[in-house]
Amino acid sequence: MQSVDKSSNHSKITGDFAEHLIMYWLSRHGFECVHVTHTGIDIIATRKSTGERLGISVKSRSRAAGQIDNALTITRPSDEFRKVDEACGHFACKPYFAIVIDQENVINAYITSKENIINMFGHSSASSQNWNYKKLENDRNTVLFSLEYGKQRWFQ
Repeated sequence: MQSVDKSSNHSKITGDFAEHLIMYWLSRHGFECVHVTHTGIDIIATRKSTGERLGISVKSRSRAAGQIDNALTITRPSDEFRKVDEACGHFACKPYFAIVIDQENVINAYITSKENIINMFGHSSASSQNWNYKKLENDRNTVLFSLEYGKQRWFQ
């Protein structure tokens, strides 16, 4: 795949796409979802079958062609956890994270609880922390799905 100079707004577009992709997937699987613009969470999702309510912070990255990286760098993780907890407290939600990564010809998505994130990656007070999201692939407490794209025709 040829390297492309992405749009100056690509990070924002990536984030919006990832949030809506997670809402789509949850809705498809029996959740009522709403997109929120609140500090700490991006989605509130209620599982219709149980009434369980999730407050989800979505983290996304779009990797350049040939750039394979299995870690997501989180800036100020303690602040992230605090913001998610505060928002979930306001809306009576369980804190969750969704990670969406677009690299090569696949988009991988992972949805797991904040508690599970801390169990897998720790609770760092450092200025940044790497979450090796590939570890989530073998975790039974993580929902995951992939969208693979192969055939492509583009402008000439």
